[in-house]
Amino acid sequence: MYLYRFKVAAEGERIPVIIAAGDDQEAFQLVDTELEKYFLRMPDVEDVTLYEKKRIGKGGGYVLYEEEQS
Repeated sequence: MYLYRFKVAAEGERIPVIIAAGDDQEAFQLVDTELEKYFLRMPDVEDVTLYEKKRIGKGGGYVLYEEEQS
């Protein structure tokens, strides 16, 4: 199992999405699923970029520092 960090470009914004999945294909599919669950109206997604992929284990994590300002 892996933890993925994505940035989604949608309607002029950069949306961070964190996914736990078994492989890359499943992770990309779950990005759409999570966006549909979060937003009332699915945003027009322009790009999905994978920033990090880490094996899930005890003591692992991410730092979510927003360096980009849209």
